[in-house]
Amino acid sequence: MIYFNSDPFLKYRPFPETTDDLFLQHWHELAVATIFYFSITWLAPILNNRIFGSYYRTLENKKLKSDFDVHITSFTQAIVAILLCIPMFAHPLFRENPIFGTYDFAGLACALTCGYFIWDLVYCCIYHFDLYGYQYLFHATGSLIVFTTTFRGYCQPLIPAFLIFELSTPFVNLFWFFTRGPKDLINEKAFMINGAFLIITFFLTRCVWGVYASCKAFKMCLTVKDQLPAIFIPLVFGLNVGFNCLNFFWFSKMAKLAKRAITSGVKKNE
Repeated sequence: MIYFNSDPFLKYRPFPETTDDLFLQHWHELAVATIFYFSITWLAPILNNRIFGSYYRTLENKKLKSDFDVHITSFTQAIVAILLCIPMFAHPLFRENPIFGTYDFAGLACALTCGYFIWDLVYCCIYHFDLYGYQYLFHATGSLIVFTTTFRGYCQPLIPAFLIFELSTPFVNLFWFFTRGPKDLINEKAFMINGAFLIITFFLTRCVWGVYASCKAFKMCLTVKDQLPAIFIPLVFGLNVGFNCLNFFWFSKMAKLAKRAITSGVKKNE
């Protein structure tokens, strides 16, 4: 399988010219990523207007209208994350030195991911806290902390193991658009297919793989705990426990929605 080792954007860093600090190596990419996601949100109304037409334009609920724009940004980030993380699984350091290994492409992936979570934290969880609340505030803040630690040289090769969670996000966003958009947006068969992919990918990547990856990484870190900062293991894996609980909570809500949809479908046939 093909993997990437180098970062083609390092040469565009304005300063410093040379540095061993991983954050300083990639700070410009993080800044550009943050601006990129804010720009996507700013441009999202144009795309939503083209897709949903008068339905979107005449929405009186400002929160709902804003949520349409946020889901465009979330969908974009999910595609970027999936494309970044898949080749990273094939990198030798993923198996040979997952705790202390570093390479430029992983730094790029971290920078782009942190840029998204900065947008998520500022735009969704602070500016629109009334819309998303504490669970999303915890997720955005915790994710930003966890991914930022890889700039210190810890667990950088393991980034794809957790970035792969985003495999379910495109289906989550499509489900949201299908249920909040105009009624004739999609037929029932396509809706059910997307729902099936949503539940399967969410359960396998976030619930099953998420718990496994967290436990595996925790076990590997314990074997070298003397070489890690004292705060690293309790902070990072404490947050991971919270993420896993949140994933199971979200999955339980999905299961209830799926059951309701199937039940209503059976009643229609009767």
